[in-house]
Amino acid sequence: MLPPGRLQPRRWESHPWHLLSYLPRPPPCALSRLCQQPHPPPHSPSPSPSEAQPLSPTLTLWTSEQGAVLEMVRTLAGEFGMQRGVEVAVVPKDADGLRVDMIAHELAGEPLPDLIWGNQEDLAGLLHDGFLQPVGPASAGGVFVRAAVEGATYAGSLWGQPLTVQDFLLLLFHRPMVAQPPSTTDALITLSRTVEEAEEPGREAAERYGLVAAWDEARWFLVWVNGFGGSITTPDGATPTLTTTQVISSFNLLRELAVAAPPGPQKGRDWFGSGQVALAIDGPWALSGYRSLSPTLDLGIAPLPQVPSTGLMAASAMGGSYLMLGRDVEGELLVRARALARFLVLPDVQVRLALASGRLPALRSALKAPAITSDPVLGPAVLQAETASGLPPTPALRCVFQGINAFLPRLLEGETSHEEVAAAMQHEAERCLGEEP
Repeated sequence: MLPPGRLQPRRWESHPWHLLSYLPRPPPCALSRLCQQPHPPPHSPSPSPSEAQPLSPTLTLWTSEQGAVLEMVRTLAGEFGMQRGVEVAVVPKDADGLRVDMIAHELAGEPLPDLIWGNQEDLAGLLHDGFLQPVGPASAGGVFVRAAVEGATYAGSLWGQPLTVQDFLLLLFHRPMVAQPPSTTDALITLSRTVEEAEEPGREAAERYGLVAAWDEARWFLVWVNGFGGSITTPDGATPTLTTTQVISSFNLLRELAVAAPPGPQKGRDWFGSGQVALAIDGPWALSGYRSLSPTLDLGIAPLPQVPSTGLMAASAMGGSYLMLGRDVEGELLVRARALARFLVLPDVQVRLALASGRLPALRSALKAPAITSDPVLGPAVLQAETASGLPPTPALRCVFQGINAFLPRLLEGETSHEEVAAAMQHEAERCLGEEP
């Protein structure tokens, strides 16, 4: 229990805007050996020549990608195979079943994949279960977007090669109500309140609101922490840091912005889609939903604004997709796997993959490609890519998100000091971390 007088957490409940808001606690292990090894095991020694099995000419790649992205994975695997004379067998897996299938194959003594293509949640789970080997030191990730590197870094090693950057947030605006999107947070505060107070013929002022967002979710809150140059963990992702001046400043900005908010996130989302709210902070995944609410919606897309006191752009925490090496891959198969990894980060391949997936390329140099910068959705996201933080596969990150989500509602109620809320979040994160195995 928390000490007497300390804020009690409000337990987080998901709502329709929730997307990857925290790294999940891994499910109970099916294998006692896996449960006993929360960290990846050391690489097993190579078998003696008498024990070695003939190498298969085929690389097996499991992927949790779906739809058009899965088709692009197959296309790229085929192109690599034609160039190198190596067949790559792409095996699609359900997004929720990839990790379970890995455990099932291990139990049954069946071969595990040589490569896995998945997102940062896949990586965190497979790393916890000991199914991966590092692709290299984290220091070798300088050619990639920082957020993508952070999302695959644990104990100084990179556990997946970044392929794309995704799950970013943008500033959406209703063009008839906003002639020019705000470029700073000060302008965003002013504009959102001005729009809310303005009158429009045939519509009551009370039906208009300035800004909608998932106000009480950690994903959205991190936008402002990044804008103030802060972080919610130490650089290694191992320790919560929720009582810093940057976090406190982010609380103040959040409260100022929430003044122009509608009464509920889902209702606000519907109102934005119908043109009754001027601005929204949301991701590309929401665009089709907004447009379905009104076929005449004139929607603009802009980068998140700059924080004047730091000169930094606000930026969401970005996730990624990764190519991961199976734990037991070695010898000629490892050589082939690394060759495929190099192929997938060629600049032209990165651009094709980004356009097919609606995500940013993970290769920093590919962010400058005209096809990316001119894209109406990816172009604004490029501007915040270098500021964005990642989601390291560490227990501390999950616990920090739990602490933030538990107490953000208390902050928004306005009855508790910012410092007290920060201390309560930190305590909750530390309590959670203390329960980790």
